[in-house]
Amino acid sequence: MDRVDLHVHTTASDGSVSPRDVVSMATMLGLKAIALTDHDTMAGLQEAGETAALMGISVVPGIEISSAYGGKEVHVLGYFLDPEAAPLREYLEWVRSTRRTRNEKILEKLARKGYQISLEALERSHPDAVIGRPHIAQALVEQGAASSVKEAFRRYLGEGRSCYVPRELISLAGAASMIRSSGGVAVLAHPLQYGFTRAELDDLVKAAAEAKFSGIEILYTGYTQADQNKLYDLAEKYLLYPTGGSDFHGESKPEAKLGEPSVPAYMLLMLAQSQYQS
Repeated sequence: MDRVDLHVHTTASDGSVSPRDVVSMATMLGLKAIALTDHDTMAGLQEAGETAALMGISVVPGIEISSAYGGKEVHVLGYFLDPEAAPLREYLEWVRSTRRTRNEKILEKLARKGYQISLEALERSHPDAVIGRPHIAQALVEQGAASSVKEAFRRYLGEGRSCYVPRELISLAGAASMIRSSGGVAVLAHPLQYGFTRAELDDLVKAAAEAKFSGIEILYTGYTQADQNKLYDLAEKYLLYPTGGSDFHGESKPEAKLGEPSVPAYMLLMLAQSQYQS
């Protein structure tokens, strides 16, 4: 069975592996395609595409964005977007501006605790990345303020912690509209990660369907067969295509292995078909 991975991050956002090396890894694993879904950027697409052309593997242009729904941050995957589309470019410019303001506020809070981290230094260290909390967390580790990125989030940067600053977010429906207006299709990412009750999860998937999402991520790192069955039922109920991916980040998320779980290539083909139906 031909396999794909439709949820992959690189150093263009908060992953530890370059777009070039991710493509090489995927080729060695025998994957037929991967989707680059870096957070709020498509900067890794050109490098990945150039490498893929030499290795005979397909790279799907994708992105992962954060949206607001039900008082929580819900992630949306976009596939087949045109990187030059005006709605996408306007959205990314807005994200860059609001992220920078948020980062500055987080660093001000950390400075009051005695941890001096320069945003300019972070941007120099990660010139092609969208700077966010994972980069700040790594800087805290390097300063000895935490033993790991996870601990930095638990102690300082996670929701409800002393240095947390909420993000400005696009709505769930707004995210889907922006993706469709940019030539893409929207998929609800890892729907069991948000802590919704069964009824609330049903409402979320219904809202995604009403917002003209094409799919829902069902095959995902850590999801049991029972989890998958529950999501397959919701996908069938609301006429959404099932998709899947590892959410690979490399060293920053070691439990997520590239190419796992095994995602059949037909899921990508169904998404591609939905691009012309949306």
